[in-house]
Amino acid sequence: MTWRGRHIYLVGLPGAGKSSIGKELVNLLTKSGYEFIDLDEEIVRTTGKTISYIFQFDGEEKFREIETQQLLLVSQRNFDQHPCVIATGGGTPLRAINRSIMRGSGVVVWVDVTVRQAAKNVVKSLLEGETRPLLRASSAEDLTEKLRALLEERIHFYEQSTMHFVTRSPRGDERTPKELADQLLQALEHMSRSIRLRPRFETFIAKSGMGDYPVAIGSGIAASELGASIRDMNARRAVVITDENVSKLYFQKFAQRIISDQKIPITIHQIVIAPGESSKDRDTLFEILDSFEKLELSRKSDVVISLGGGVISDISGLAASLYNRGLPFVHVPTTLIGQADAAIGGKTGIDYKGHKNYLGTFFAPRLVLIDPIFLKSLPKRELNSGLAEVMKYALIGSPVLWTKLSKSLRRLLRGADSGIEVIIREAVQEKLRYVNSDEFERKTGVREVLNFGHTFAHGFESATNYSSLLHGEAVAIGMRAAAWLSMDLGMLSEEEWSKVEVVLGRLPIPVTPECTAEQVLVAMRRDKKQSAGNHRLILLEAIGKAVVRENVDEKSIRKAIDFVLSVL
Repeated sequence: MTWRGRHIYLVGLPGAGKSSIGKELVNLLTKSGYEFIDLDEEIVRTTGKTISYIFQFDGEEKFREIETQQLLLVSQRNFDQHPCVIATGGGTPLRAINRSIMRGSGVVVWVDVTVRQAAKNVVKSLLEGETRPLLRASSAEDLTEKLRALLEERIHFYEQSTMHFVTRSPRGDERTPKELADQLLQALEHMSRSIRLRPRFETFIAKSGMGDYPVAIGSGIAASELGASIRDMNARRAVVITDENVSKLYFQKFAQRIISDQKIPITIHQIVIAPGESSKDRDTLFEILDSFEKLELSRKSDVVISLGGGVISDISGLAASLYNRGLPFVHVPTTLIGQADAAIGGKTGIDYKGHKNYLGTFFAPRLVLIDPIFLKSLPKRELNSGLAEVMKYALIGSPVLWTKLSKSLRRLLRGADSGIEVIIREAVQEKLRYVNSDEFERKTGVREVLNFGHTFAHGFESATNYSSLLHGEAVAIGMRAAAWLSMDLGMLSEEEWSKVEVVLGRLPIPVTPECTAEQVLVAMRRDKKQSAGNHRLILLEAIGKAVVRENVDEKSIRKAIDFVLSVL
């Protein structure tokens, strides 16, 4: 797999010559369509502020946030077929999110220069008027010591680069940027012949008060990127929580691949639970916590990995949030519902006394890895079930996605095809739009609209004892009920309701719910989102526009339930 067409990220100390080498490299790659980007210059251009000003008045942490956002924008050019050579700042690789972005969209090259040469280059740039806020020094010796300290702090991250490019000559002579660019180009060509590059992946950022985390999406990335994440966290043990079905399919090869990718020893343990919603209970939670206790897990050296669908991500996240007041954990969802919905947003939970997700926390993972390859072994019923959650995002906020799904639904129902990754990507972006605005569901009507169809769905699941319907199937039924109710209340036009009903009606529901409207209503009264008999529902005013509706009367709700029961 060639490096050509991918971004080339140049990392290294300030004064390593990243910009001058990068510009010369682009001159050599003109026919390949490469352009040069200096990340610091992009920050200045987009903010209208100098780097020195941002450091002085906004602080280094704010600068690092801006740097990550700019890096994310630059990385996207790779997936739009616009490859770049990017000279990064000396501290860019310090953030795990930045390392993920660069790994996913390009080849990372460590431009390794001696501290003495870096100091010489920095002095020259300062004399030319450049400002370097972290390198204010009273003397050349002071500057050299500061650079030496920076190298000691950052070398661990520089060493994680795809390529180590040493700029010093064996004979000690100083080479020009053009000569170094020529040598780097040769080294890149040699690398393509000698090592296998990882698959590309896109990275999105989930905002969290507990620390922003990357959501990486790409086929074939799960084991390799998980290995890189474990290395980033300096973990010595990984505990994989999964169910019996997923364990049989993936665990052995998955664990072997992670171990083979590590440069440090890593031990992998497995906790296996029974598949299905019935395992999302208090007893299973405490069995997982007991396993944690026997392993004597530590926040400093261990990481928890959820490998499975929504049940696994919910209960694993809850266990990780409770033990030792929070263990680092990573989601690797293997179902469409998990990839498009359950693993993103920090919600954890278990069912309790017939209440869906009644006990839970908000707890942010360190990383979400979405690998569509897992869907190839997913039973067709599970895949179809997941499409309902994707439909939800279209109905509540994206008419464009709704049109796309409506046109491609028949093809998607035939099985996971090449278009599924694009669909997942758009669903993830939609979910992040809500959770980044309202992480803890405190702003009325923001993240709350993600519950469209779910109050009905939880009612149907509870009324059937969680035994016959998959969660996505219940959501499909719930959305049909909510759409019909929206139309019956005069909120949604009959024309738009008809469009919704025709499309949702194509989602297969292989079992008929054995329940009555009254049983569903009783379960809905117990839903955690309702209070004192007040039915608070998410309904539609149009395709792509969901709103919160208070005090919906039970007579209207019953009619909606009767409607869907009559057409299933």
